[in-house]
Amino acid sequence: MTRAFFLLAGLLLGGVEAQAAQVVLPPDERPPVDLDQELTAPWQAGGALVVFAGADGRPRAGRLPAPPADAAEERARRLEHFTLALKVNLVTTAGVGPPNALPLTSEQVALLARFALTDAGAVWFREVADDTLRLFNKGYLAYDETLWADRRDAGVAARLSELLTGGLSEAGLFAQDASRFRIYAHDGRGAMAAHSSIRLGLQGIRCQFTFSDELVDPYAVLSHEFGHTRYGDARSAGTVLGEAVTVARYENPVRIRNGYPPRTVYYLHLDARTPVQPRDTLLQRLLAQWRAGRIDLASIAPIERLYCECNEPGPVIRECNSGPPSHAECSLRWLAVRVETVVNDDALVP
Repeated sequence: MTRAFFLLAGLLLGGVEAQAAQVVLPPDERPPVDLDQELTAPWQAGGALVVFAGADGRPRAGRLPAPPADAAEERARRLEHFTLALKVNLVTTAGVGPPNALPLTSEQVALLARFALTDAGAVWFREVADDTLRLFNKGYLAYDETLWADRRDAGVAARLSELLTGGLSEAGLFAQDASRFRIYAHDGRGAMAAHSSIRLGLQGIRCQFTFSDELVDPYAVLSHEFGHTRYGDARSAGTVLGEAVTVARYENPVRIRNGYPPRTVYYLHLDARTPVQPRDTLLQRLLAQWRAGRIDLASIAPIERLYCECNEPGPVIRECNSGPPSHAECSLRWLAVRVETVVNDDALVP
């Protein structure tokens, strides 16, 4: 690693292109993670990260293409990725991060650290690290300039995770494309995701899913949420089909790998406080039928069953596959959605 760094730095300072030194810079765009394919690969963390001096003497970062020599080297790469994420992406201090972001607890950070060392976690945190490389090479991330100068003058390799301060540079503060992926806490239970973030509930992750009583694999839940982000398919978040497809593509492969049975039905909770996504045409059709008082399950597949919360006089959960029950005041609360084992690439297109 150190020898490669010296060779790389010398070549670049001599004006030779990075390709000649066999360093690989992350592409500007990358296709969504194919988790099944990634998990069959012999290694998941990607090439070793190296920091080198550009033609202007300022640091840049890339990867060497060689596979790890052994499991210990692969583990070291995974650790470096998580160390980078801890500094750049994880919100651990109040007042830092997106609006309303709460700091992660030490238990949540520990869960993420363990996940980053698994095969699936290594894939996702590799993607996060590549985002950091892109931002760093654009000059958007602040770094310790004194440490860099000392290491460069002494001819000692510097790790990217020790160079970065964790904040944006002045250029990054005003750049429109300096979008950092963030992981932070929220005041609730479970996990949620959006295009550029994952939120972990301060009340933790249940041991069993609320409705089905299936055992929860926390690592599979984390992989599911990563699947909703820009590293998977951000269109999938918050829609009926999107959730079922995400279970198939990004959750079940982890469950199976960890000895849990795959989920064949996803139970989507309809929270009265959550607005319906306008692009979720399947849910829109269901709600239109619900308001009309008659449900045609065949026309809203893969939704298989509906469950209502009824006041009789206390709250009771009942099947309501035909439509609103006539004998009690009921609200539609749960959808049982079939999870397909083979997912069509166009499954998320409305």
